[in-house]
Formats: sequence, structure tokens, C-alpha cells
Amino acid sequence: MESIPETMMAWKKTRPEFGGFELLESQVPKPNQGEVLVKTHSTSICGTDLHIWKWDDWAAENVPTGTITGHETCGTVVGLGKGVSTHQIGDKIAVECHLACWNCDRCDEGNAHICEEGEIFGVHSDGAFAQYFTIPAVNARHLPENLPLELASIQDPLGNAIHTLTGGPVKDATVAIHGLGPIGLFAVNAAKAMGAKLVIAIDWDNQTRMNLARELGADVVLGKDDDIIESVLSHTNGKGVDNSCEFSGSPTALSNTIYSTRMGGYVNILSVYGNKLTEVPMNDVVFRYLHVKGINGRKMWSTWDKMHELLSANKIDINTLVTHRINYQEYPKGVELAMSGDCGKIIMDF
Repeated sequence: MESIPETMMAWKKTRPEFGGFELLESQVPKPNQGEVLVKTHSTSICGTDLHIWKWDDWAAENVPTGTITGHETCGTVVGLGKGVSTHQIGDKIAVECHLACWNCDRCDEGNAHICEEGEIFGVHSDGAFAQYFTIPAVNARHLPENLPLELASIQDPLGNAIHTLTGGPVKDATVAIHGLGPIGLFAVNAAKAMGAKLVIAIDWDNQTRMNLARELGADVVLGKDDDIIESVLSHTNGKGVDNSCEFSGSPTALSNTIYSTRMGGYVNILSVYGNKLTEVPMNDVVFRYLHVKGINGRKMWSTWDKMHELLSANKIDINTLVTHRINYQEYPKGVELAMSGDCGKIIMDF
């Protein structure tokens, strides 16, 4: 059995300002009842981490200073709390970051990802920009047999993409992906894997990610030189797409999404908007009978089941999307790269 040290290195949000992180020696946590202790293998940098780095309104309202952030993660179980029978020392796991009470109305109805008493691992409580972390055993998800641990941290953003897509029709449907950050790129790939007949990928001017979208199966890629609404309509016989997914967090993209979705179509929004208020063209929502749905996280556990089905069938192209691996000590460099947008997914190894 591996010896567990008393202390570890961890990135903490120590100051309420842009940046404001320090790599500090911290106590290795001990698993409480029902929890596992995990030795971190790798943790991905997420758009949420960029909001925390920038310290926008959302981050200031949700992240206590002193928190170890990071939530897209995977590792090896090295300790078991009392009562854990679902895991063994040595298990390879990835994390579902929504921590549920499992005893409220939302949990009872199958919506544990929006638990009334819920928290987000690495946002409201300590996460995985650290060499070790604890997590409830139910949130430590075993891996598909063909998924190597080196790539397992991507299941959080891939699950986000799948949850967003399945807010509307996918198989044999026309789908538009607005915003080609890593989750949007996963959505392009997953939409094709799930049988969409047309996938339109939309960004502003990030040529790196627009090219990645093409590699991942997008049929049409649009950018700043295109009239987005007219272009989407022209590719859908003037009707608009069946299923629009907004991943960018841009108010302009949200409007484009609504205007370019067909009558009675589906608008699924997985974005964190940095400002509290975002204008929405509500008359179009009403008179065009759009189904508008906010998406948060992953369904626990149907999204994971669908994701593992796709991964087990080798239908998701993870290697193309993971463009950079860095050492965890280079976190500020990784954030700078992520904010530049000249990358796909960035994974930090511990």
C-alpha cells in the first residue's frame, strides 16, 4: 500500500482579484464516512476556472477565498472512508463534480445535479488542483475499460456536451454549436457520434478551434466573416436548426442562437455569463414556440451512462481535442494559454 504523505502542494484562490492564486503546501485531506481519498493523476483547465481566475461577478459570489479549485479530474483511490464498499484501493476513477444531498425533492425526482443543498467540488469546496483530494464515493466514477487514466479527466466537459445536446433531438437532426471552447468542440464530435445529419460549428475568429471543429466532424464552420443567422438559415432551407446549443457565454451568440433555431425548435444553454443580466429576445422565444433550457452539469447518472456507451464504442475523438499537457506547477501558464484560445483541452499532470 502506498504511503500517504501528511502534506501536499495545492493551488488556492487566496486573493479576491484577477489571478490571486498561490501554490501552497497544504494538509492532505482525510476521507470522511462515505468518501474516498484520491491521488490526483491529472486535472483539466475548465472555462469555470477562467471565470475564477478573472474573478467576475459569478466567481465572486460562489468561490470562497482560500479554496483549492479545480474540478475536471481523475486519479487513483488510495484511501477509503468508513462504509465505502463500492471502491477498492487502486481503483482508477474520474469525478462527477456536483455534490448532492440525495435527500431533497430535486434528488428524489432524478435531478441530483441541481440538488437544493448541493455544492460544486472545486468551486464551493476544495477541489483537485492539488496532489490529493477527497470525494464522496458515489461521485468517484469508474472508467470504461478502454479509457486510459491519462484522458479520463475529460469526462466532465464531455458529459456537459452530451447533456446539452440531449436537451433536444440529435439523431437525424440539424444541430448548431455556438462557441468552440473545449465543451463546444466535444459537442461537435458527440453530435456526429450520436447521428446528427448536419452539424454547424460557430465561433468568432479562433482559427485553431475552428480547424479543430472541422477535424472533429463539423459539416459547416462559421465565423466573424459570416452573417451567422443568415448562414444557418441558408444551410437549413430557410427554417433554422432543430437543436441549438450555446456554449460561449456571449450575449450576441445567445441572440444568434435564438434567431437561427426553427419554429418549435430547441435552444439549450450551457454558459456562464460573466455579468448578472443578459438580454434575451423574448418575443422570438414566445412567438416561435422555442423550447429554451438551461443546462447545468450532467444528469446523474444517465448522462454518464450515455457517455460511457460512446466512449466504449470508441466514437469520441479525445486525442484530437487534447492539445496540451503541462505540469501542475505551470497552472498560470495553462490559464494564459486557455484565455488566448490557441488550444483545445489543456490537461495538468500531477
